[in-house]
Amino acid sequence: MLQQKKTEKKEEREILVFNLQDEQMGLDISCVREVLRPQEIHPLVHAPDFIEGVIYVRKFVLAVISLRKRFHIEPLKNASKARIIICKVNNMIVGLIVDSVVEVLRVPVRNIQAPPEILSVQKKGSYMSGLAKVDQRVITLLDLGKILTPEELAHLSGIKS
Repeated sequence: MLQQKKTEKKEEREILVFNLQDEQMGLDISCVREVLRPQEIHPLVHAPDFIEGVIYVRKFVLAVISLRKRFHIEPLKNASKARIIICKVNNMIVGLIVDSVVEVLRVPVRNIQAPPEILSVQKKGSYMSGLAKVDQRVITLLDLGKILTPEELAHLSGIKS
């Protein structure tokens, strides 16, 4: 019985599902540290436009990335449900601003497929690690390791906590 439960867990992924514009997206829960309500963001001079600035979380300084700006989506009109997802990206902890957080799902690995090849040519598609089919929904899974370029990572690594 114990062996069966271990096998079942390996065949599932836990995904934090969030909204961005009209699309549901997901992050592997293993990279998510916490979800925060919006707070004061301190702007950074000379930062890329999609980096909103920094926040202070328990004496640490974290860069905050707007996924809307990163994906060239117009600003959110009503940010009352917006959240900051604190997660690990390429050995750094950052915040990602999303429209809202929906839920945490367990998705069988068999329901996750690689993105269509045509999407890998498009910039937005290069951030995708796969597509999860859950009931009648398709959830775009993000590959956080590909959200930032090496140059952008170098810029962020200069932010000291």
